[in-house]
Amino acid sequence: MERIRENDRQVLGELFIRYEKMVNRYVVSNNGSRDDAEDVLQEAIIVLWQKANGDDFELRSRLSTYIMGIVKNKWLAELRRKNRLAAETGPEENIDENPGGLDIMLSNEQAERVRKALDKISEICRKLLVLFYFEERSLEDISRLLGFANSAVAKSKKYQCKKALEKIILQSNSAGER
Repeated sequence: MERIRENDRQVLGELFIRYEKMVNRYVVSNNGSRDDAEDVLQEAIIVLWQKANGDDFELRSRLSTYIMGIVKNKWLAELRRKNRLAAETGPEENIDENPGGLDIMLSNEQAERVRKALDKISEICRKLLVLFYFEERSLEDISRLLGFANSAVAKSKKYQCKKALEKIILQSNSAGER
């Protein structure tokens, strides 16, 4: 820790080498790749560096425990982000890297249906869904911005709003709206 506080940049490489295998095992065993593990470890070392150079930092555990805590939090956040993106785009096998004219037209129609459905739901639902799915804000941020008691209330409301939006989209599909 002293070398980090003294801005000894060589220690960064040493930390990377020391924890590379441990982080790689964790990330790969939790649906990640070696590249993912490398990225997460680099981010963790940067966080450690920034925290250690702060005025009130005190390491209260072993360094390996501290670094792995950062790694786990960073990796879980990345998995949540990937899951949210996957849920929005659907299964990967349905994604065409070079969509043709019909595919583009269909996706434009779907986007238009979602826009129309968003106009039909309550303002609070519209704001919540836009913040969560398009701006990728956390439920904590959303609860603060929209005045909910806590993130659990925001999560429950998000579920209700999503169901309301799905119902409107299904109704418009069955009514043949375009």
